[in-house]
Amino acid sequence: MEFILKLLKDPPVLIIIFTFIGGLSYTLNRYLGVAKDLNQLYKDLEPFTKGNLTYRFEEFKQVMLSNRCSAKPFEEFQDALVFSDTLAFQDSDDKIEYQNVAESVSGIQTTTDIPYYFNEDSMVYPFFNKNFIGTLPELLTGFGPLFTFLKIATAFGLLDFTSAETITRTVSEFVADMQIAAICSVLAVGSCLTFTLIDKIVTAVVLMGACHRVEDKLSSLFNVITTESFMIDLLKTSKIQNHENGAILKSIPRSFANSIQKDLAGVIMPYLDSLIFGVNTLNDTMAKKSESNDELGGLF
Repeated sequence: MEFILKLLKDPPVLIIIFTFIGGLSYTLNRYLGVAKDLNQLYKDLEPFTKGNLTYRFEEFKQVMLSNRCSAKPFEEFQDALVFSDTLAFQDSDDKIEYQNVAESVSGIQTTTDIPYYFNEDSMVYPFFNKNFIGTLPELLTGFGPLFTFLKIATAFGLLDFTSAETITRTVSEFVADMQIAAICSVLAVGSCLTFTLIDKIVTAVVLMGACHRVEDKLSSLFNVITTESFMIDLLKTSKIQNHENGAILKSIPRSFANSIQKDLAGVIMPYLDSLIFGVNTLNDTMAKKSESNDELGGLF
């Protein structure tokens, strides 16, 4: 018991223990914080599907931008989105019809795979100091030989051969310091192995698991369209528009003729009928007056 108390009061041992506890606490705090945000992001994305994403895109956008893990990669990801999947047409009966530009896909498309933007490098590592965490096992390993040789050097300095009594006393102190020196090496290596094991397990199970769930969910929401497919869809759109424009140009003369005929039948013809009727009425009136009055000389 006395040896354990002495061991726990030894400065090299305390340095190794506090370095291990502090580094592990920092690592777990950062890992669990990022995992919490990723799990919340996945929970917020669950209501979205490929079918409702088109008309819920603004809501989806707010979800992505409000989470720190997805905000920055989503800003870059928006440039890879393609929204033109349907075209609206108006036929001769003034009815609106919708036609797919790409028959093989529907909904919002992306020109790049989801993992290119959403991965551990963009959603996990930016939120803690990866290099600092990576140096902790090396630091703990380095403490082993450093404090071991330091304790060995101080232990040899305690030996006093001036008398038999001092030799007995200093040798017991020398042996105790040598034990602590050996324990420093074992404690440092053990702390390094324990820290590395916990770091690997938490990273693989907690962090990467949450990150991959978000990637899979986002991949299920978007169809990937290649450059060739996009050019084919663009060409198809152009041909459809050209066809509609040609049909409109062909219908202009017929529409103009129908409009003129409608105007003649509806406005000009009734006016001419009224004018002819007025002239005939005037002729009849003048004829009656000419029969009753000879001064007109039969002009009408």
